[in-house]
Amino acid sequence: MRIKTLVIPGTALVAALAVGITLQVGEAADHRDGDTDLKSRALNLTDHFAFKSPNPAATDELALIMYFNPGSLASRQDFMATNARYEFHVSKVANKLDAPTTKDDYVFRFEAQAPDATGVQKVTLTILKDGMELGSHEGLSTSFADSKANNIHTNTDPIGGMTVKWFVGMRAESFHFDDTRFFQVRAYLADRLFGGTGGNGNAGATLADNCRGDKFLLPALGMPGEVQPSDGDVVNLFNPPSCASDFTHGHNITAIALNVKIPELGGGPVFDTWSTISILQ
Repeated sequence: MRIKTLVIPGTALVAALAVGITLQVGEAADHRDGDTDLKSRALNLTDHFAFKSPNPAATDELALIMYFNPGSLASRQDFMATNARYEFHVSKVANKLDAPTTKDDYVFRFEAQAPDATGVQKVTLTILKDGMELGSHEGLSTSFADSKANNIHTNTDPIGGMTVKWFVGMRAESFHFDDTRFFQVRAYLADRLFGGTGGNGNAGATLADNCRGDKFLLPALGMPGEVQPSDGDVVNLFNPPSCASDFTHGHNITAIALNVKIPELGGGPVFDTWSTISILQ
């Protein structure tokens, strides 16, 4: 079974239409540069994950997760936008080598009301199959305080004959990225490949030692305590995990997590999945 996982750093918001409602096309972004005057943080969709549940008691479940509201500070509570639809899309495919159909065999749509005084939002999950509504149910998000205490509110009521479990709330940012070294490497590669006379590359371009003090080019036998790569590559671009910075450290995101029974999706046996956020115009 192929479950296609899409991490979305680029275009993640799509146009959507509903009877009597016009939805605006939005532009998406990555973790840091997506906040604009036209698109709030609550509409900044950063990641999408899809995998079979690792729980030994639930190996027949497909887990879907989307992240938004990136880079939230430790003391900040963020919410779902009340004028938006947050949707998981599931497309069934017969074989793992078949081209994606992009057909919405199933859509799991989440819509939220304004938060109450405790920071909890009423959230309605609607399930659509082939564009037809199977049913809907109103559940609750998990407040910031409860999420911090790992007191998670899980919504479990069946909807339209489907057994689903879902959660909405803030969690620690799981994305790890050393942006400092990334920009150093990017500048080096741009100079080395496209700098110099006529843009033909600058052979004299250099890159600073990494955070551990390793040189850009490792000696032929490798650094002390390190195993020489099997391919003989002695180029050493990035920082090791022992000292690499992480710009997401200490930050949170808002997550929507959904578990659905794979047999109830009618098999596939392959599934392509993606997330969208659509806003009312």
